[in-house]
Amino acid sequence: MHCELRYEIYTSARGSWRNGSTDQLRKELRERREVLVSMSSFGIATKLIFIVVLTNIAAVNSDAGGNLRTERTPPKEIQEERFVSLGGIDQWITIRSANSVNPVLLIVHGGPGDAQSSLRSVYAIYEKDFTIVQWDQRGAGRTFGRNPSSPPKPERVELDGIELAQYLCNYLAKKKILVLGHSWGSHLAIEMVQKRPDLFAAYIGTGQVGSWRLNVRAQFNFLLAKARAANDHKRVQQLEAIGAPDPNDATQYFSWWSMRNPYMPADDAKWFQELREIAKSDPQFTDEFLKTFGEGMKYSGQTTVGAMLATELPTTANRLEVPFFLIQGKDDMVTPTSVALQYFNVVKAPKKKLILTDHAGHFALVTHREEFLMALVKYVRPLAKRVQ
Repeated sequence: MHCELRYEIYTSARGSWRNGSTDQLRKELRERREVLVSMSSFGIATKLIFIVVLTNIAAVNSDAGGNLRTERTPPKEIQEERFVSLGGIDQWITIRSANSVNPVLLIVHGGPGDAQSSLRSVYAIYEKDFTIVQWDQRGAGRTFGRNPSSPPKPERVELDGIELAQYLCNYLAKKKILVLGHSWGSHLAIEMVQKRPDLFAAYIGTGQVGSWRLNVRAQFNFLLAKARAANDHKRVQQLEAIGAPDPNDATQYFSWWSMRNPYMPADDAKWFQELREIAKSDPQFTDEFLKTFGEGMKYSGQTTVGAMLATELPTTANRLEVPFFLIQGKDDMVTPTSVALQYFNVVKAPKKKLILTDHAGHFALVTHREEFLMALVKYVRPLAKRVQ
C-alpha cells in the first residue's frame, strides 16, 4: 500500500511537470501530505522527506517565471577499444556508438579468423542506431597477435563469446544484447544463444551456415553450372572428374572450391576490391598487421576444419529460445541461400523473420549496408529496446 501511494504522488508530479504548472504540483503535494500525516508513525518521516525532495525538485527546475522546464541529457557517444580477459586470455574488442542508450549488437565474425574490428569506417553506418561491438576471436586479429598459440576450438570460442556477452550486459547496463553471426560466426553465435538464451534479445544470422553436407553439394552444383554456362571446358572437366564431392574430404573440397573466384557475385568481388583499397589507405594496416592477420586466418582455418566438416545445425540446433532473424544475400554461394533457407525453415523459435537481399552475395552486411541497417531498424531494434 505504501508503495502504491508513493507511485501515485510521483505520477501526479510528472503530470504537473509536463503541464508546466508549479501551483498545481504544490497543491497536490499538500493534499498528499495531509493523507500521510494521518497514517501511523511508521514510515512517516521517509514519506515527508520524499515530498520535500519533490518540492525541491520543482523549485530547482523552475525558471524565473515559475514555469517548470524540462532538460534532456545529451547523447553519450562511445568510442572504445581495448583488450579484455575472456577465457583466461586477453582478447581485443571495440565498442562504438553514437548514443549509449542504443541496443548493443555483438558481431561474431566468420572466416574462421576474419576479424572485423579494424574496419571501423565500414561499420560506422550502424553506430547511429546500435552500439556495435566487434570482437577479435581467439585465433584472429589482434587477439591472435597477443595469443598466437591459443587454438580457437569452437566450444572454447563459444564460451568466450558468452563471457563477453555477460561483460557487455554489466558494463553497458543492459539486461540483454543482440548477437549477429556471419558465416562461420553464425555457427558460433547459434551455439552461444543455445547455451545462454537469457543473455540475448535476439539472434541475427547472415551468410548463415546450416548443413555442411548440403552446403558442399550446393556449392559444387553451382560451380559446375557456372563453368558449363561459361564454356569453361577445363573447369568442367576437372569438376566432372570428381563426380560427387565427398563432404568429409577437406583436401578434395579445397581443391575444387578454389575455382570459385571467376563466378562469385559482382558485389562480393567489389567488396574484396574495397578491402584492398582500405588496406592501402588506412595507416593501421601495416605490413606487420597484415602478416599477423593472415597468419591468424591460416591458424584458425587449420584448427577448425574438423568442426566445419561436422556442422549439421538442422539436427543439432533446430530450436532457439530467442527470436531468429535471417538477413541473407539472395546470391550467396559461400553459404548457399538454399541451404540457409532449409535451416531457417526447420528452426522453431518464438519469432522468426526472413529478409532476402537482392543482388547481394555472402557479404550483405557490408556490401548492402543501407538495406541491412533498414531491416535491423525495422524488425530487430524495436524488440531489443523493449527488453534492454
